[in-house]
Amino acid sequence: MISAPRAVALMLLGSLAMAGSAAIIFNLGAEPMSVAAYRCLLAVPMLLPFVLWELRRVDRSQALPKSTVIGAAIGGVAIGVDYSFYNASIGLIGPGLATVLINIQIVILPLIAWAVEGQRPMRQLLVIVPLMMAGVAFAAGAFDDAEIHWFGILAGLIAGAGYATYLAIIRRTAPVTLRPAPLTVVTIVCLTAGLTAGGGALFSGRLEVPTAGQDWLWLVALAFVGQVVVYLCFNIAMTGLNETVSSTLMLTGPIFAILLGALLFTEVPTLWQLGGCAMIIAGAWWAATASRRT
Repeated sequence: MISAPRAVALMLLGSLAMAGSAAIIFNLGAEPMSVAAYRCLLAVPMLLPFVLWELRRVDRSQALPKSTVIGAAIGGVAIGVDYSFYNASIGLIGPGLATVLINIQIVILPLIAWAVEGQRPMRQLLVIVPLMMAGVAFAAGAFDDAEIHWFGILAGLIAGAGYATYLAIIRRTAPVTLRPAPLTVVTIVCLTAGLTAGGGALFSGRLEVPTAGQDWLWLVALAFVGQVVVYLCFNIAMTGLNETVSSTLMLTGPIFAILLGALLFTEVPTLWQLGGCAMIIAGAWWAATASRRT
């Protein structure tokens, strides 16, 4: 069990890495589905040493039952959709706003539970959902003079829905054991996500194979930062923090993304957009803490 201060530091490092991955995608400026595929597939060999170490420490029959493996594979398909649309939104509206929009997953999750299992969502959503939707409108620039990239906004929301679907599947197929195999599950997710995004790019005629060595270095960096570092930090940190604190600290990702966008790409948001981002983050934090109490 890691100490709470170190766990907080790791959560912040993971959130910074998540924001950094958005900055790398923005810098690449490549075809979204192709980047999503390479990001996931290149992470698989990086994760394999951790998988081998993990499989020696767990009871495979308990940590990786058939339902968990199938859930990870299906969840990977959802992540492939998520990453493809997330990358598209980054290219259109920038890494800051795209990372903020993906937090819509925090209100989609209880709606999925309601539709699938009949669990009535918490009453706070009657206020939280309009708050976050208003925040999306502000962040999109609906009240600014600048042109609104509606497809970029829609792509960000679809990415959030894909991420919520992934979380819903993974949570419902998690093994009932105190010693799971999260890194093995993540590796399966990365493999199927990469195949999903790559297959989509191939069938749509959008598959791009980088020819410059520099582009491949950026893709390797993206796989390492956005997959390996993020998941290792979050998985280790969550052993030393409760879910409310973990969920709240994850919301620092959009803040880091906005700061990096301003520092690296002179992507300075307007006051309206900053206010909208704050409303989305506040709504996500409220939903996270309220759901934990429930």
